Amino acid sequence: MKNSTGIISIMAIVLIFAGCASVSKEDCLLTDWYEIGRLDGRQGKPRTTFQGRAKACLEHGISADRQAYYNGHDQGLKYYCSEQKGFELGQKGLPYRSVCPLQLEPDFRAGYHKGIQSFCTGRKGFELGSQGQAYRYVCPPEFEPEFRAGYENGRELYQYESELASLQNQLGNIERKIHKKEKELYAANLKDEQRSKIRSELKNLDMKFRDVSRELKYLENYPPEVQVY
Repeated sequence: MKNSTGIISIMAIVLIFAGCASVSKEDCLLTDWYEIGRLDGRQGKPRTTFQGRAKACLEHGISADRQAYYNGHDQGLKYYCSEQKGFELGQKGLPYRSVCPLQLEPDFRAGYHKGIQSFCTGRKGFELGSQGQAYRYVCPPEFEPEFRAGYENGRELYQYESELASLQNQLGNIERKIHKKEKELYAANLKDEQRSKIRSELKNLDMKFRDVSRELKYLENYPPEVQVY
């Protein structure tokens, strides 16, 4: 019986983490709020996450155990607020969140500063820009210029390649329309006025095809002069 209760508690935790609307009253009664708080703390989530976790159970008229959650959260932060975790956060270019208690803050912040230095390089900025990702305002002033220069180079390349792909797609669509109209043109039982209309449509499609082809060729011949890191 004890094992069954443990399984249900774990299932409830997973459901609440996922924000699932189907959390049952039984789930809420069996939920280990200390464990939920501990897992949230290990992920560096703020205490205010509790409100969202507790909402599903309040709909069943059951109050979550706030103190148990806070105790677990404090325990989880001991794992999260380390120099290594700070370094990992900074290395990924994620924003710093002030969730660590004062006694653990120095180690975490020192790790984050080392990690953000490894992130805020021209090469990393170029990588993000060339992938079309949004600019991240996380770099200290002394590293910002190099990171931004790399990002802008990458962004220019991304926009160029996106425009090429768009023109290539347009050509493909026009070709398919031309083939479809050509089949219609040689279909049986068409009246002269219908054939005339199709020929006119084909002429317009041919003009569009030539225009897009010229634009595509121009872009291919004059790629942007970007610095690849």
